Amino acid sequence: MLAFREKFAGKQQKSEKKEKKADKKKAEPAVLPLDQQADFFNKNIELTVAKIVDVKPNPEGEKLYIETLDDGSGTPRTIQSGLRMYLKESDLLGKHVIIAANLAPRTMRGVESRGMLLAGDYKDADGKDCVEVLDASWAKPGTKVVLEGADVNATKKEQITGDEFFAVQIAAKDGVVQIAGKKLLADGKEIKTTKALNSEIG
Repeated sequence: MLAFREKFAGKQQKSEKKEKKADKKKAEPAVLPLDQQADFFNKNIELTVAKIVDVKPNPEGEKLYIETLDDGSGTPRTIQSGLRMYLKESDLLGKHVIIAANLAPRTMRGVESRGMLLAGDYKDADGKDCVEVLDASWAKPGTKVVLEGADVNATKKEQITGDEFFAVQIAAKDGVVQIAGKKLLADGKEIKTTKALNSEIG
């Protein structure tokens, strides 16, 4: 799980020894019981469709891309992701992706990241580790991603921590992205994977 989070959130090693020791001592964030996850998600976590309009490597972080996105707000959003080992810039540019929009900003390798791209991992025919970014090509930037049956206009928390985000397990099961058995929808359409068919999403 920790390796999975590092891969998609672009977590980098701390430069100071004290921080490294503190990181090692931290317990892995708790996952909520299954029957509480959907309600927690509906009240707290805001997922939004955004279009990637620019991608460039972070020269200070060998695993990191700096992505500029149109999230429908009228103000460009910058997100960093640890995808350089898995995807080319052309694989991301122009894509309508799903982001954790209210994740608290954090600075990585000198650049503030405001959110996280959602993706799943899988192995190709040769056993190589690969990543599939969630696609919502039919939905315009700013479209809210909700659980089936939930109110698309519900107000979420302004900001959440990484621990709060990972308290809910988002997963692809047979290619359908869901939480606690409920499907994630963008503009009424199911979010699906084509390669990471049974994968944790983060």
